[in-house]
Amino acid sequence: MRGARWAVAGAVLIALPWLVAAALPGQQRYILHVLVFTSLYGALALSYDLVVGHVGSLSLAHPAFFGVGAYGAALLATEARWPFLAALAAGLLLAGLAALVVGVPMFRLTEHSFAMGTLGLALVTQIVATNWVDFTRGPLCVTGIPKPQVGDFRIATLPGFYWMGLATLAVVALLYHGLTTFRLGRAFHAVRDNETLASSAAIDPLRYRMLAFTIAGALAGGIGALYVSYVGVLCPGELTVSLSVNLLVMIFLGGVGSLRGVVVGAAAFTALPEVLRMAPTWRMVIYGLLLLVIVIRVPDGLEGVLQRRGARWRRSAPEA
Repeated sequence: MRGARWAVAGAVLIALPWLVAAALPGQQRYILHVLVFTSLYGALALSYDLVVGHVGSLSLAHPAFFGVGAYGAALLATEARWPFLAALAAGLLLAGLAALVVGVPMFRLTEHSFAMGTLGLALVTQIVATNWVDFTRGPLCVTGIPKPQVGDFRIATLPGFYWMGLATLAVVALLYHGLTTFRLGRAFHAVRDNETLASSAAIDPLRYRMLAFTIAGALAGGIGALYVSYVGVLCPGELTVSLSVNLLVMIFLGGVGSLRGVVVGAAAFTALPEVLRMAPTWRMVIYGLLLLVIVIRVPDGLEGVLQRRGARWRRSAPEA
């Protein structure tokens, strides 16, 4: 039964460009553009939740790793003329290496100092991207970033980018599920819930925090590389700390530590402001009030609502 539901959902998602074209032909480009961003932000939020939700470390450095991967891939593609897959792999490796290098000293700090240290890293990265004009082009931005191409296959249409974003989200979700379940997931949760007790059970907290931090950083860099291949331009403004704030809202809105909740939270956070554009004067007011109501009334996020409704449905099904 569950497999059939997943199959139907997957088929609908894959066919969505044609469904949108048939139902709303005049809005197809805009809707697909929002869906591309939703997919990429969903994947980015899942990578961020590995650190925040599963090992319990409040990192604010995700914009830095996103930027390292994005700038690495963009500059290699435009200056060195590297092919897409090579630039993507370089973005992943550079961001993962950056996370590994800064993680060792950062995780030796206390919890609050760790948050401040990672915030400082994000700020420094944006300052370097803005002022190192000879390398990053600074406020002039990196332009002319080529579209993804593998052999004779080139992604240049909105449906193609939608499927690329959907595939990215699926791959990151599968990796997220594999890392947060079974023995590794139990070790992550032990470190998050009680570091001292985890150490007494022969679980090295630093090792598992570093593992989650490095993998999350590498994924952020890869998603950054895919992001710039879609938008075609990269400016320092993409690396602001507000990206960390947005990601925190996504995972707390959806439900910390939950794959389904984080994806739903990312979709809600990305799509809802676009829906509210019909009321431009009150858009941010309405959006802020909705977030406030959700945080107060549903502190465990949208995942908590889905779980409670699922439990009620399962209880009522036998009676029916």
